[in-house]
Amino acid sequence: MTRIYYLLMSFPLLVAVTAHATPQQVVTRYNNYKAICNGMGYENVRCKDPIAFQSSLTKTLQNLKNQETVIFDKVSLNEGSAYDNISGIFTAPLDGIFSFTWTILTTAGKYFVTEIVLNGQKVALNQTDGRGHDGYPMSTSHANIKMKKGDKVWIRTNGTSGQHAHGGWCYFSGAKL
Repeated sequence: MTRIYYLLMSFPLLVAVTAHATPQQVVTRYNNYKAICNGMGYENVRCKDPIAFQSSLTKTLQNLKNQETVIFDKVSLNEGSAYDNISGIFTAPLDGIFSFTWTILTTAGKYFVTEIVLNGQKVALNQTDGRGHDGYPMSTSHANIKMKKGDKVWIRTNGTSGQHAHGGWCYFSGAKL
């Protein structure tokens, strides 16, 4: 709290003394102020273009093979162009933590088990199981994944459990935190 107080109190002083200063003096004072902020642990935060995508499955998938990629082919949002709706793969355009969510809907008597993978390694599972149920069971899973630039994330079937995913009701989305 003390750091914030000193930071807030020093800013008006910086502005007040620059009213009659030369451009070089203003730059010097700004650099000093910036050095103080950095020394106190505040980082220079720049606004960046967002990285986010939203995709959905347009057709019903049935009897997928072991670890087959689920391609969410309809893209409604792709800020940063990091999601490829042909391969179904999201490629990190820069280092960071990314948040992913995927939803699968199946039908009564069927099931569909998926996993999110980072560079081919399983991170989390999603099981939608309609066996013994009426209607259309749906499940959603979420994963926050630390990625390096060029790392790849996608959704694939877990084992041979890609029996039935209902098109039009399955989604995959992600965004950089």
